[in-house]
Amino acid sequence: MAADDRPTTSRTARVAPARTLRQVRAAQLRGRARKRAIFQALLGSVFLVGALAYARSPDRHAQVNIAWMAGLLVFSTLDVALGLRTLARLRRRATGWWVLGSAAWGALSTALIGFLLRS
Repeated sequence: MAADDRPTTSRTARVAPARTLRQVRAAQLRGRARKRAIFQALLGSVFLVGALAYARSPDRHAQVNIAWMAGLLVFSTLDVALGLRTLARLRRRATGWWVLGSAAWGALSTALIGFLLRS
C-alpha cells in the first residue's frame, strides 16, 4: 500500500466537525443576542415615546402623570442600557462606552421631558 493510498483518519479530521459545529452554534447564539439587544433598545425608545405622550397630555402636571413619566423614563434608560451593554459585549469593545451612552440617553430624555413640561 502506497503512502498516497492511506485513508485520512487523523485526529484533526475527526475533531474538525465537532469544532465547526461549536463555532456555528456560537455564531447562532451571537446573532440571537444581537437581535435581542436591538429589540431591547427599540423597547427603550417605545418607553420614551410613552413618556413624551404623557408630557404632551392636557393634564401633564398632575402628580400621577409625573410619576408615570418618571417611571417610563427609568424603564427607557434601563432598556437602552441593557441593549447597549449586550452590543458592547458582543463586539468585545471597551466596556465603559455603553455606560456613557446610557447616561447620555437618560440625561437627554430627562431634559426633553423637562422642557416639554415647562412649555
